[in-house]
Amino acid sequence: MAFVVYIIVRVKLNPSLAPRAAFTEYHGWEKFRPFFQYVVPLVSIFVVVVASMSAGWATPTESAAIGALFTVLLAAVYRALTMANLLRALRGTAAISGMILFIILGAMTFSQILSFSGASNGVVETIATLGLPPMGLIAAMMLVLIFLGLFVEQVSMMLITLPIFMPLVQKLGVDPIWFGVMFLICMQLGLLLPPHGLLLMTMKGVAPREVTMGHIFRAVLPYIAMSIAVLALVFLVPAVAVWLPKALV
Repeated sequence: MAFVVYIIVRVKLNPSLAPRAAFTEYHGWEKFRPFFQYVVPLVSIFVVVVASMSAGWATPTESAAIGALFTVLLAAVYRALTMANLLRALRGTAAISGMILFIILGAMTFSQILSFSGASNGVVETIATLGLPPMGLIAAMMLVLIFLGLFVEQVSMMLITLPIFMPLVQKLGVDPIWFGVMFLICMQLGLLLPPHGLLLMTMKGVAPREVTMGHIFRAVLPYIAMSIAVLALVFLVPAVAVWLPKALV
């Protein structure tokens, strides 16, 4: 919501940031063509993936496979499924997935070593006996997550930190929903942080050639500031994060 408000205010103050596009005017059934051509495919993939999980037909991993298969079928229906496009998609998927899986492998190995050696329990007990204030420990955890977000992918962050953080949260008697919301904000912040934020790499991949990483780094600074402000708000006013779950119980 903060991002949306910021974008609206910036565009109102400087309309040149979002110039009016030239739309082709359609008549009759032809005016629905852009909707079925551009909106329906994307929304239908989302619906299939979420519905398969919500209905209990498939696990999240299986739902991802269903989404990939449905995407291929849609590409075939829209006559965009060619061997060149398929090979290009497979090469890109293999490159990105291979990189992420190696990072996850290292993080899982590190997590298992900590668990089997008892190091994670030792760290938790040591920190718990220091007598530090709970809010100070939670703030330190958030700083650790923000620091890791500079270099580490989000799944790896969870594998590395949760075996230590969650037992501490339980020992401190901290609301796990409140902590979980702040944890997710920190992971979302990691997607935006230079130099290795995944969203920054994604933006660079789709931006014109004249747009450099320096341009992207500067453009993302307001969103980083807003994310930190929201994190501080949730930290100082826990009710912001927990009122809705409590209202639904």
